[in-house]
Amino acid sequence: MTHTDQRGGRTFAHARDVGVSALDRAVRDLTEVETLVPLLALLRDPSTSRPWREVVLDPWARAELADEARAELADRNEDAPGEHRDAARADVLDALSGVLWRAQDLAAYVLRAVYHPALPEAGPAADPRPYLRAAREYLPRAVTSWANGKDFAYFAADRAAAMLTDLQHALALVADGHTVKAHCPWCHGGLTGGYTWRVRVIVDEPSIVCESGVCNPPSKDVGTWWRGVPVWRFPDWPWLARRLAHLDRRRAALTAPPPALPAVQGATGRAGSLSPLGATAEPGILAGLAPEPSDGTAS
Repeated sequence: MTHTDQRGGRTFAHARDVGVSALDRAVRDLTEVETLVPLLALLRDPSTSRPWREVVLDPWARAELADEARAELADRNEDAPGEHRDAARADVLDALSGVLWRAQDLAAYVLRAVYHPALPEAGPAADPRPYLRAAREYLPRAVTSWANGKDFAYFAADRAAAMLTDLQHALALVADGHTVKAHCPWCHGGLTGGYTWRVRVIVDEPSIVCESGVCNPPSKDVGTWWRGVPVWRFPDWPWLARRLAHLDRRRAALTAPPPALPAVQGATGRAGSLSPLGATAEPGILAGLAPEPSDGTAS
C-alpha cells in the first residue's frame, strides 16, 4: 500500500512489511502474541486497572445506548435484578479464548506438516503460549518441507496477524481511529460542529486526519494529503499544537468581557436579589448574634 503526497509528490510504502516474507511476518507476530498474552491475562480481575481509549459517541450512538439502558432497567424484576459485578471481565475472557483456539488450530496444522506428535487438547481456560511456541518453532520447517509451503506461510501469517490484532485492541494498543478532542480551526467541525480529527496510522506513523469531508486548509497550514483529506504527520504535531494555542489566544482577545455587576454588599434581600450598596438587612431571628466567619478569615 502506498500513499502519495499531493504537494511534494512523495510516495510512501508500508515500511513494516516491505521486504518481509510471510514466514517472517508469521514468526514475528507469533512472538509478539506470546509476549502480550500474559498482559491480557492480568486484566481478567475486575479490580485490575486496564488501559483504555476514549470513544467519542455521536448523538445517534448515545441515543441507542440510552434506549438500551432504559429497556434493561424496565425489564428488571426479582428473578433478573439487573447487572452485577462478575468475577472476571467477560470481554477479556472472550479475547483470551479467541487467541487460544486460533493458536491450537495453527499448532495442529504446523505439527501435522512436520510429522510431530500433536499437543494435548486444550481446556477452556488453558494457556495458549505452548501452542504459540510450538507453531513458531516448527513453522519454518513446515514451510520449507512442502511444495505449497508459500501458501502455508501466508495462511500462518494471516492467523498470527488476527491474534495480534485482537490482543492489541483488547490492550488499547491500537492508536488508529482515536478521536482528538479538539475542533479543527479550518472547518470548525464540518457540518455537525463536532470533533472531526482522527489519529490514523499511515505508513507506520501516527498522523492526525480531519475527516469532516469539507476541510480545505491553505497549503501553508497542511503537512500532506491522504485520500483527499488534510493530514498532519507526527513531526507536524508541535506546530499544530502551537497553532491551536495561538488561535485560542486570539479568540479570547476578541471576545468581549462579561458585563461588570454593580458593587453590592454580601447581604441579600427578598426573593434572592442583591441589596443595594448602603442598605441594611432587616433584623431577623439571628439579630444580635455574632456573624459567621467568612471564608479565609480566622474565627
